[in-house]
Amino acid sequence: MAETEKDDEPEADAAEEIEAPRIYRTREEQREAGLQTEITPWLTLSGLLEGEIETERFIPRDRGPALKARSDSATLQVGFLVDLFGLAEGEAVVEYDSDPDKFFSEEAFVTFEYEPWELSLGKQFTPLGLYFGRFVTGPMLEFGETSARKSALLTYGPNDDFDLTIAAYQGRSSELGEDDEWDWAIGFEAWPSDRFSFGLSYQSDLSDADERLLEDDHYIKRVPVASAYLLGITDEFEFSLEIVAALDDFRELEKELDRPLAWNAEVAYFFPDQDLDLIIRLEKSRELDEEPEFRYGAAIIWYLDRRIILTMEYLRGQFETDSFAIEKKEEIAIRHVNTMSAKLTVEF
Repeated sequence: MAETEKDDEPEADAAEEIEAPRIYRTREEQREAGLQTEITPWLTLSGLLEGEIETERFIPRDRGPALKARSDSATLQVGFLVDLFGLAEGEAVVEYDSDPDKFFSEEAFVTFEYEPWELSLGKQFTPLGLYFGRFVTGPMLEFGETSARKSALLTYGPNDDFDLTIAAYQGRSSELGEDDEWDWAIGFEAWPSDRFSFGLSYQSDLSDADERLLEDDHYIKRVPVASAYLLGITDEFEFSLEIVAALDDFRELEKELDRPLAWNAEVAYFFPDQDLDLIIRLEKSRELDEEPEFRYGAAIIWYLDRRIILTMEYLRGQFETDSFAIEKKEEIAIRHVNTMSAKLTVEF
């Protein structure tokens, strides 16, 4: 899955060539670009510690007093990469989240590689969507992100220009009266250059997504979902555009919420000779429960050190309908929500 990364500060040696910003095409490239520690010749560890604070100010439709909310959380994520006797690689990601105060395994799978093929078996994300975002708050289109407990992903990559991935997975949802149904997904990603990529993906069942759009995880019929993205980077700018959309209606949901869609656009500016990035976001949703129909804002990323990053953001969300309300003594319909967040990230 494509990601971008800002290059580290160059050494003092003026003769050393500064590598231009680029898009990393594979998990291996992403790992090599990031921080990791080799414990033994067959075991490599990486980690991420994050602390986050968020304040929200809700503006009622009736022009009444604003309502405020504040939350904070901390997460610890540790990744393990194991060389299985040169025959395969095992990869696992374990995470602790202070809210709701529990440990869980985000991914745990084994990968067999025989060029140009790669087969991954275990708990992992389906190839639907990229969900690229530099803000503290994830984009609204994350409603499509799907982590499958049991899955098989077969990737065909004959060269560095494209990958085609086909997945069979056991989803959390099933047809009424049935259990443990298998679904499928397909994803295509292309990299015409180190500075531009695009992708298309499709999944047979949106109700399998981590968002759990159906309360009881049972459906009358499957609702497929599709996604597309563009991602580009230059010496000073980065841009991304992504959309995730249901391709049919959920019969189980109310009409105004039965066919969710969201898109997200971001532009980042890398300040020359400074450890700062400025990011602008514009996103829109349709028929997505408890999310604003329109949201925009800005974020600043400050690279305090190679291992320490501070992100601060402001977002303003607009509710165009009465779809979102807060329960106090009575139900209060919300017109706008202003969000300010800060996140400190430590990589190791």
